[in-house]
Amino acid sequence: MPSALSYEKVSSQNSVKSDSRFGLYSDMASRFGTPFYLYDAEMLKRQANTLRSLLPADAKSRILYSFKSNPNPIVAGQLKNYGCRADLTSPGEIEAAREAGFDFGSALYGGPGKSEEELVFAISEGIRYFSIESIHDLSALREASVKSGQPVKALLRINPEEAPKAKLAMSGVASQFGFEEIDLHESGDEIMSKAGDSVSVVGIHIYWGTQIGEAEALMACFEKTVQIAEEISEKLGFPLEVLNLGGGFPWPYATKGEGSDLSSLKDGLARLQAGAGSAKSAEWWFESGRFLSASSGTLVARVMEVKKSKDREFLILDTGIHHLGGMSGLGRIPRFSIDLEVPPSRRSNEEMQVEVVGQLCTPLDCIGRRIKLPKVEPGDLVAVPNTGAYGPTASVLGFLSRPTPVEILHRGGDVISSNRLRGGHEMFQPNHHHPPHATR
Repeated sequence: MPSALSYEKVSSQNSVKSDSRFGLYSDMASRFGTPFYLYDAEMLKRQANTLRSLLPADAKSRILYSFKSNPNPIVAGQLKNYGCRADLTSPGEIEAAREAGFDFGSALYGGPGKSEEELVFAISEGIRYFSIESIHDLSALREASVKSGQPVKALLRINPEEAPKAKLAMSGVASQFGFEEIDLHESGDEIMSKAGDSVSVVGIHIYWGTQIGEAEALMACFEKTVQIAEEISEKLGFPLEVLNLGGGFPWPYATKGEGSDLSSLKDGLARLQAGAGSAKSAEWWFESGRFLSASSGTLVARVMEVKKSKDREFLILDTGIHHLGGMSGLGRIPRFSIDLEVPPSRRSNEEMQVEVVGQLCTPLDCIGRRIKLPKVEPGDLVAVPNTGAYGPTASVLGFLSRPTPVEILHRGGDVISSNRLRGGHEMFQPNHHHPPHATR
């Protein structure tokens, strides 16, 4: 698996402008080879501004960019420039956020199973807000805070009693995430005692799920979050300084189109904030990864072969589940469908139905089944839209040790920067202490 990031900065003076998207893809392919991920800085700006426009200004709303969706610093750095804070869940993401220039004093660090060692590392980097999942997690944060000599703030992440309407529910079901809501009601004093003097509990965090499809469902989640947060903070006697309402803002993955119409959130959230009790004076934090980054990205690959076998036809590309796994590379979640865009010169061709596969030595290397598209030929470029989120780092990059795809950030066809994840193995000394962060 990749061990660190290596960078190749590219001067925009050498960029080649194109009148069409496939002209741009061709230009990039001639310079960087294929496959590659191409990220559009203007789309990142558009999505950040769109999301911000929906959030209540009176609530001191903050957008936290979820690095898990795309930790590439060239992408994250753009979102930092557009006012996003960092939502981090690993030492590697901390390093990526540092590379991107984020302020750690306003970042949030979360996730289950945090070790005391990584918490000490996070504190040493300047992180002061932590999302806490359990009594054990809170105790580990207290010990790390004492060891670091630095007070920190905690948000209690809650697993509510009921589940949301989401494609992937992360609350309201049996889960490794968060305190059970009923436990906070029944054993809250015992839980709070684990904070000690160095950890201040200042807020609540609830993340209901990902890809919550409609504005109405999102509002129902946010309304319930406010209710639960006010009840728990009052019962346990801590000020509600921060209310992390999570996210779940939807966007297509590897298919054409845009997310649901979320415009009604603007008035809905404004009314919710205006009618809130103790939550009214809190900062309202919203997490987003997919909504912010997905539309910016396009995976461009080359057709290697069109092959018939029995009653099926296979479109073999120089990309596959090792570059576009969507966390399904080993069949652990249902496979997704993709849209595959072809060059303008091929769009009037007769239709073909293909299995879209890559170069890996496994039948699992299939990123699209029974895909219909105009007939293409070996050497043609094809493109998968809406792949700016859950691309390389959500894939099985290490399998077969093939090169990782180049990732390119551009604005109007001018290349801003490019990089790729390193692959291979690094030397490891078992008798030596290894820090929790990646070795560069």
